[in-house]
Amino acid sequence: MVRAVVRPLVAVEHPVGDPQGVLEVLEPLLQLALTTHAWFLCQAVAGAVLAPFALRTLGLSAFGLGLALAVGGGGGLLGSLVAVRLGRRFGVGWVVVTCRALTGVAWALVALSTAGVWGWVVFGAGQLLFGLGIGAENANEMGYRQAVTPDRLQGRMNATMRSINRAMIVVGAPVGGLLADLLGYRTMLWAAVVGFAVVSSWLGLSRFRSARLDDVDGRP
Repeated sequence: MVRAVVRPLVAVEHPVGDPQGVLEVLEPLLQLALTTHAWFLCQAVAGAVLAPFALRTLGLSAFGLGLALAVGGGGGLLGSLVAVRLGRRFGVGWVVVTCRALTGVAWALVALSTAGVWGWVVFGAGQLLFGLGIGAENANEMGYRQAVTPDRLQGRMNATMRSINRAMIVVGAPVGGLLADLLGYRTMLWAAVVGFAVVSSWLGLSRFRSARLDDVDGRP
């Protein structure tokens, strides 16, 4: 199991006696939460456009689209296999920030793809990169959240995060689809890319970028 190096249990359980500890824990956690919600909003916009863009603009068959998505799934598996090693080597903050940036690059490749075989290759490369980033990020992000949250608050923290994340999809998907009908699929993909760039920059400039985890035998 893992534990944050910022003394999370003491800081969260005894805020009055250790205000600096509270700041060290809650500020990075807040920045992570806010940028995660923003990430889901951007992802919902891009996700609503992906299928019609691939099928109508690029002219992919249903099989071609499914194959590209499968490549993304393979990337997710590969990313998950190296997630722990990356977190130990570079720190969870660096890994999460980098993976958030990779999401924007991945969607940029999708937006740049054109009709034809090579267009599918670029489209598939975007899916692969997206999967790699998601796979490497998830274990580090969730491990950090759980490490800095006391056991008695785990359920509340996870329920709150997941509820707001899903709420971002409820907002982003229909808005993204509506604007895509008005402005074009590729335009909305680039809008999502800009959003991902803002999200990764926001998190990269916060205190979370230096967050790290140490290996321990178990949690107290």
